[in-house]
Amino acid sequence: MKKINRTILTALGAAVGTGASLWAIRKLQERFKQETETALRTLKTRSQVIETSAGPVEISIHGEGPPVLVVHGAAGGYDQGEVQSEEFTGVRYISVSRPGYLRTPLATGETPAAQADAMAAVLEALKIPQAAFIGTSMGGLVGLFFALRHPDRCSALVLISAVNAPIPGGLTHYTMLSPLLSTDFLPWALLHPEALMLIRPTLRKQIASNPDKINAINQLIQTVYPTSLRVSGMMNDAHQIVSLDEIPLEAIRVPTLVIHGTADEVVPFDQGVRSAARIPDAQFLPVLEGTHYCVLTHLEMLRPAIIDFISKHPSITSQL
Repeated sequence: MKKINRTILTALGAAVGTGASLWAIRKLQERFKQETETALRTLKTRSQVIETSAGPVEISIHGEGPPVLVVHGAAGGYDQGEVQSEEFTGVRYISVSRPGYLRTPLATGETPAAQADAMAAVLEALKIPQAAFIGTSMGGLVGLFFALRHPDRCSALVLISAVNAPIPGGLTHYTMLSPLLSTDFLPWALLHPEALMLIRPTLRKQIASNPDKINAINQLIQTVYPTSLRVSGMMNDAHQIVSLDEIPLEAIRVPTLVIHGTADEVVPFDQGVRSAARIPDAQFLPVLEGTHYCVLTHLEMLRPAIIDFISKHPSITSQL
């Protein structure tokens, strides 16, 4: 009889455990659905899609003053540009979703050169003759082509942790993870500052005691989600970064500021050194121990430097 009772209790315990697990899974699914729907609504309300000669491009405009194009890196969107520029004042930021990200279709421009043409088309559609260009990581690569192909439209170029040459291995992890990235659930479950700091010890050291910087990194991480709306751009970036031809950096005649962290674990520091050495009269601001996220972790140093540089090279206001 005791054996039977133990069997019954074990079965009941298993049933209760299974029920609790199913309840927890359902609650998690409900939270995932709600947060995804909220994220999608929020992304749409803060941006607009404009028609350009290159194709549709999603943009967000904020601030007052001279125009500045803000172009994000891999796994971002216009929202990533907003996070990076929200602390700046005195300028009008035009944050752009590059092709393949959020509501800008990949067909608008696959190569860095084509994406540079799309940025010029954005200015044309907005009737803005000229703007400064701030490009981070892969966005910096687009900035190089923008300066080369549309110098009359670029008053100043700011390169932050920017790519300018192939990176062995590049972003191949995007290709390997693409099935998971397309589902949204796993990135949603894992995206938080602690996870990033765990795999980036230098970053952890730089922001652990600063709540504002932790919040900034958290906002940056959120611009990777929903990943399903960014995955085609991520896959394209992974392809483009390993198939780059030599870029004629010496031919750039636009005032250029190069910012690169010495501890950048994504785009090697020597790429920043190369841009600064080969672009005529480029200013170089190396960030000691700065990671790929130095634009946020060292904002107190970089913000005045960027604003000062842009203000010294104002954009023209009359039509070209």
